[in-house]
Amino acid sequence: MQMRRARLGEEDAFTLIEMVVALAVGAMAFAALGGILLGGLKAVAVQKTRTRANDIATQGIEDLQRFDYNHLGLCAAPPGDAPTGLSDTVFLPNCTSPTYEQPCPLQAGTVPNSSYTCSAANIQYSVRRYVAWADSSHAVKRLAVFVDWTDTVGKHEVAQQSSLRAPDAGSVVGLPPPAFSTVSILVDGAPAGSSNQVKLVNGIVASSVTFQATTTGIPDSVVVAFSSLVNDQPATSTLPLTTLDGGSTWSAVLPSGSSQFTFGAGTQYITFVVARSADGKVNSIPSTSVVTFVNCQSGGVSCSTPPQAPGFAATNVSPSSPHIDSSGALCGTVAVTATTTNTTTSDMVNVSFATLQGPYTVQLTSTNGSDWSGTLSPSSGYRFAAGSTHLYLTAAQAYEPTANPPEYGSTAAVQSPAITFGGSCP
Repeated sequence: MQMRRARLGEEDAFTLIEMVVALAVGAMAFAALGGILLGGLKAVAVQKTRTRANDIATQGIEDLQRFDYNHLGLCAAPPGDAPTGLSDTVFLPNCTSPTYEQPCPLQAGTVPNSSYTCSAANIQYSVRRYVAWADSSHAVKRLAVFVDWTDTVGKHEVAQQSSLRAPDAGSVVGLPPPAFSTVSILVDGAPAGSSNQVKLVNGIVASSVTFQATTTGIPDSVVVAFSSLVNDQPATSTLPLTTLDGGSTWSAVLPSGSSQFTFGAGTQYITFVVARSADGKVNSIPSTSVVTFVNCQSGGVSCSTPPQAPGFAATNVSPSSPHIDSSGALCGTVAVTATTTNTTTSDMVNVSFATLQGPYTVQLTSTNGSDWSGTLSPSSGYRFAAGSTHLYLTAAQAYEPTANPPEYGSTAAVQSPAITFGGSCP
């Protein structure tokens, strides 16, 4: 029995070597399992950071898309070299004192912020946002958001991109509009002025009037705009210029005796307007001095100004320093007033001005024929370049020879006091 028990004890027990081997194998198995578990946890953590980065990139794109097309641009490009296709940055026209949008957390502003940081779960994400032109005609804007971060694995980057097409061909921000280098008006071959007037006989020019302009920016057309009489009522008329060299030098002649237009005696500014049909961009500039029309007898002799010509006693623009936002849009209403002489409520007083979208004219109203007023409203969508400029006012009479005293269809023109666009919206 003792021998049997000894044999059974030897068969059931483990030797020391067997125990060591078993423990080693178990340790290796647990180490492998721990490594797999640790790798899985690390992979989950990395995936979480990537998911957060994609969320930040998505939010960055959506924040850009909150801006309308004309306000979608930057005042400064993101730091570093731009990725391929994103180097042609869309810069906003008015960046003197912008209010930047802050996305983390979101605080609304008038200008998108091009770079910022977002923190989540002890990870700092660096964000760069690009707004770039996607085509040569500047009709499409390309949006891109790049998010960089470093975690326990290393450095990472995700990106999202989108695009936005211009809602209309004449959208203000983009390819600069065509512009005038010089403009001139010649009367009988000499510069128009107070001593060189346009002679009229029964409202028809008895002088040869030449309009000349040189332009830049590949325009398609140039016209001059002026006040004339249509069915004895004042109206704005235009005369197209023709190019002499394919697009940079333009000219038009209104020959003596031409009955194409009927003018009233007096003074007015002639406005030159240049346009490019490819993107609808236009620009304008008034003549540097007023043009004077005088009534004459047949043959252009015994000329005189009409006895009942209109005139301006006072003009005012309020405020004198209107605030505009980053795209040049008005922050508030601008009031324009004028006091005239020798006018009635049946006559017409206009204010003309240049914008980033081209020239505009607003008709002023009056209840007594001498005090006129009008407004430039933000809702009208005007967009102005920052800086000092003038508005141009024109008074034009209806032709009323039987009135007492008679009106002769005459005109008068004056510059407003200087106004300065700038600042930012409160």
